[in-house]
Amino acid sequence: MEGAAAVMLETRIDEWIEAHREQLLADIGRLVAIPSVAEESAEPKVYGEACAEALETMLALGEQYGFRTFNADYRCGVIEAGQGTGKSVGIWGHVDVVPAGEHWIYPPFESTRKGDFLIGRGVQDNKGPTVAVLYALRCIKELQIPLLYTVKQIVGCSEEAGMQDALYFVEHHEVPDFNIVADSGFPVCYGEKGIIEAELASAAWKSESSAVVDFRAGSASNIVPGDAEITLRWNEMLAGKLSQLPESIVTERTTVNGMEVVKLAATGISGHAAFPSGSVNAIAVLLDAVIAAGLLDGTDESLFRFILSICATNDGSALGITCADELSGELTCVGAVGRLEAGEVRLAINIRYPITADAQNLLASLRQSAEAGAFKLASVHINEANRGNKEAIEVRLLNDTFNRVMGTQEEPFVMGGGTYARKIPNAVAFGPGLPSAIGVLGMPAGHGQIHGPDEAQSIPNLLTALKIYVMSLIALNEAMQPN
Repeated sequence: MEGAAAVMLETRIDEWIEAHREQLLADIGRLVAIPSVAEESAEPKVYGEACAEALETMLALGEQYGFRTFNADYRCGVIEAGQGTGKSVGIWGHVDVVPAGEHWIYPPFESTRKGDFLIGRGVQDNKGPTVAVLYALRCIKELQIPLLYTVKQIVGCSEEAGMQDALYFVEHHEVPDFNIVADSGFPVCYGEKGIIEAELASAAWKSESSAVVDFRAGSASNIVPGDAEITLRWNEMLAGKLSQLPESIVTERTTVNGMEVVKLAATGISGHAAFPSGSVNAIAVLLDAVIAAGLLDGTDESLFRFILSICATNDGSALGITCADELSGELTCVGAVGRLEAGEVRLAINIRYPITADAQNLLASLRQSAEAGAFKLASVHINEANRGNKEAIEVRLLNDTFNRVMGTQEEPFVMGGGTYARKIPNAVAFGPGLPSAIGVLGMPAGHGQIHGPDEAQSIPNLLTALKIYVMSLIALNEAMQPN
């Protein structure tokens, strides 16, 4: 379609989107109100009641707008559009979210509207985009724009907790010929760094002889922790050193199980573990102050100093795994969750490694460094790096459409985030993330970001993304014609 007809169609799309703006935002609010953090549960609602409710709500919206729907055993749901008899395109999203965490100014499970932004857990990642994709399908349907293929919106329930939902779908159901994951930035993300999630456990530590009674930090492996707390046995020598702590460390003298203790708490700036720049790891803030004040000694000091060295930077240097490549940039490593368990000090770490790096070599270095610090690897889970074909016709069509709508000349890219694209065949990530001036909300540093408190979504950006999805699905007619 060219010339005047193309201009007229784009105008109709713009008008449709504007006319449905408020309904779109209301539907997002319905999903955000459900605290759908994935958890292990019994059949059939294997990721818990809240995730099941979110999936049912999403499928009900699909049916309300005239689409065929299918519940894939509460792992995923499918909303199917188009009458094409040839190839198929999948557009993937998810309705599970990371835990809310602390320090929210606005209610985490409400969609609060402030100016041109929505605020609430999931408005960015990934409920807002998932509803926007549904509206892209709805726009095409209601404007009667012909597609030469079938579109399947596939909605998962455990993306933030390991992506077993996508693996289940790939194993048990027909996967579309080409797949778009609406859970990244624009334009086309054709590759993703590898991910290593590991937990370090102290090899030599006895809780009964330690000054440390408890240690708690973070809530999930893919979040830079915004809070950390360590509890120490009370004694007069300790009391004399507390005055050396900075004012940012909150202290509370109390009794736990008949024992006098002092709780020390620190606050950082949370964020997504894949993009730790700008975040402040609360574990590092806490342990730096505690060790500098001389509150730990002996084995306690040695073990927690090693944890501090890991959490003080995001480059993996303390573990001997620093590396980079031209395509995907530097390795990142975040100390994400700290705890005491079964007489061991434990630290969960989240590593995003370049697509050309070898995971097994990194693991060998990680194990050696851990042992040098008197730790062992208690668990390891590797998600191999994903690299697609930058020159594929589908990638070119998506990228060209983005550039035409935005008036840019961007190229496909590789990122540190992990999406369903690494779990399903012939897949790329594509939007809806666009830069936004979040500073106008006047919130503290770290607020407003994905996986952080007061997660925020620019409404104009989401509407632009909706248009890009509509125009891209039309453009894909060129590649998806029946054989």
